[in-house]
Amino acid sequence: MIDLFSFQASENPLRQISLTFFNPGGHQPEESHIVTTAVLVGAVILAYLIWKRFGGGAPWNRQSGATVVPRDISSILEQAMVLRSRIDMSFHPITTSRQTISCTLFELADTGITLEMPIGVSPSDAWAGKLMVCYFRIPRENKQPYYYTFVSQVAGVWNKGDISYVILGIPSKVELGQKRKHLRLELPPKDIKDFRIWPATEDGSFHFETDPKNWPDPLAVYVREDPSKLKVLDLSGGGIKLSFDPHLYDGLDDFVAKNPVLFMRLELEQTDDMEFPPYFMAARLRTKVQDPALGVMMLGYEFVECCSTDGSETIDWVKIDPERGIDDLVTWVFKRHLELYREREIV
Repeated sequence: MIDLFSFQASENPLRQISLTFFNPGGHQPEESHIVTTAVLVGAVILAYLIWKRFGGGAPWNRQSGATVVPRDISSILEQAMVLRSRIDMSFHPITTSRQTISCTLFELADTGITLEMPIGVSPSDAWAGKLMVCYFRIPRENKQPYYYTFVSQVAGVWNKGDISYVILGIPSKVELGQKRKHLRLELPPKDIKDFRIWPATEDGSFHFETDPKNWPDPLAVYVREDPSKLKVLDLSGGGIKLSFDPHLYDGLDDFVAKNPVLFMRLELEQTDDMEFPPYFMAARLRTKVQDPALGVMMLGYEFVECCSTDGSETIDWVKIDPERGIDDLVTWVFKRHLELYREREIV
């Protein structure tokens, strides 16, 4: 903790400089310019240290996928307002109350969010200052909706007839992925710089071959100019969904049954000033769906081990926490989602 009173001590260098500067008999004008510069530089350094101490310059939560950028938060809330998204609200922390109140997003202003309570719910003035955790979703036509959550403080309550309203402050952070572990993003083909997969064998210790030189030829290589053979349907910090044309891969069904684990190498294009380093992953099959209409097989894989390629000759596999996912990938997916959201390429 920064002790602001410590800056009043007589031995503090900045205080000595300022006292000397403001003493009429202390220095000549030329020397005063030097002292003024020193004071300004010291003040800037002090302000920077305080800014960093309280979280400045760190807008991204790498573990959950979150934004603290006001422009992005406003855009997401405005979209919820236009689509009349329901807001499910509970007292924070959730462990103190299991009751969820399903509210209507009544008004969105620079000063706060007004929620309309359902009939029979009459909040009291004692709610003022309480923290609320809110969940909502933004639906998408013929696609899975996006789920969001935020925590905000009750700024006030008011009634109009039998209807009650709660005003929440504008949240400082909005997070994704409430209804599932990780946000799934449908990638434009141009976002994938390189993606290839290998068959993998697995022993009882669940350790994988660490030397890529001993790997066989790739089972499939993604070509963004022609994704007909191997298509990436979506990507998240914890897994990937692929689509194969069985007519182009003889014996695919038997292969999938006998090889539940694959090696993968993924390299993505830079997004939002963030470079995603090439990653090796070991992924286990979780879902298998045959689409007779499209004539394709869709396979969903969960990442179980990974390693960022750093030029070393062997790979040091690291087990992945399924709740956490791959930190770099979680962040990249969320940043790319916001870019596409702003561009209105996805809604």
